[in-house]
Amino acid sequence: MSAKDHADRGRAKRATIHANAQGALSRVFEPLAAFALDAGLSIREVQSALRAAAVQSAADRQRDSGRRINISGIAASTGIPRAEISRLLKVAVAKRPAAADRQLQATNQVLKVWHEDPKYTNANGQPADLRVFGSGSTFDALVKRHGRGIPTRAMLDELARTGSVELTGSDKLRVKTSIALDRGINSQAVKAFGDRAHALLSVMLSTMRDPQQRGFLSSIEGAIGSNTSLPLIRREVVGKGTDFLADLRDRLAAENSSARGARRSKNPDRVSVTVFYHEKPQNQPKGRRSEAARRNLRRRV
Repeated sequence: MSAKDHADRGRAKRATIHANAQGALSRVFEPLAAFALDAGLSIREVQSALRAAAVQSAADRQRDSGRRINISGIAASTGIPRAEISRLLKVAVAKRPAAADRQLQATNQVLKVWHEDPKYTNANGQPADLRVFGSGSTFDALVKRHGRGIPTRAMLDELARTGSVELTGSDKLRVKTSIALDRGINSQAVKAFGDRAHALLSVMLSTMRDPQQRGFLSSIEGAIGSNTSLPLIRREVVGKGTDFLADLRDRLAAENSSARGARRSKNPDRVSVTVFYHEKPQNQPKGRRSEAARRNLRRRV
């Protein structure tokens, strides 16, 4: 093989890796984007978090290789300006400021103003019930000024979907929450999502980089011929997975107990084991929508 053929093959291989990486990242971002929307985060907030994580990851890589943190090197690998990198490195994760208003979802910006602006609060400083349309301080006026161009009805539908507002009487809205979150989400579930997703993706990344790393990941996949088999498989996975984790928990408890009398390491190894079961959702047949009928609202002249 000539040097030119070897170089062409190398370029083709790198191009394939780059294209596959873009596709893989898109698939990873799909559930992350759904999580962000459920938790009331805007895409601008997601972008800010991604930039901060990229800077931290590049800095950690420099530390792991025994080098001092080089801001220019981080800028070269991430494409983030050096001034922004310096600012991000100075701000601890736990002390990051709240997102600026311009980064909030349009729904959350409307709710924020509704809770804070005296135009839309009552004498006690609480969010007032607002008429949807009309003159003065109405929901329509609030959305037109702070909804970033979103039509009033579309904003109302989205806030109603998340349970953030309710219609009282014929044309008045009462706010129920200060942040638009998907129904059923809670802080414990959000933290668990972050912890488990971080652990799983970290193991997958270390295994991709070096199959000899200490992380272990194994997966199986197959088709189920009959839907009657699914409940049996679910019960088997839950039963055996629960027993396995219980045995491992007892083993770790015994290890911890036996180590109490011995001299402990300053940085003891920690392990994490997660049993993961996944079913690919089937396409739902098209049918009649289950949502409540959309209520018509009239503008007042």
